[in-house]
Amino acid sequence: MITDTNKKKNRCITCNKEFNKNDKTKPFCSKRCSYIDLNNWLEEKYLVIGDIEDYEKDN
Repeated sequence: MITDTNKKKNRCITCNKEFNKNDKTKPFCSKRCSYIDLNNWLEEKYLVIGDIEDYEKDN
């Protein structure tokens, strides 16, 4: 079976919908999903956990 890599599908990280890997909105299926993700970051719904030592190394 021959598969065309240009037609490979990925799943949106926001809604889990399949989309073409060559879409410009990657890793999202649409601009709407990218805005939902951005809004989640801005509302601090996502966290990046780190140690205080990591913060002190940057200063």
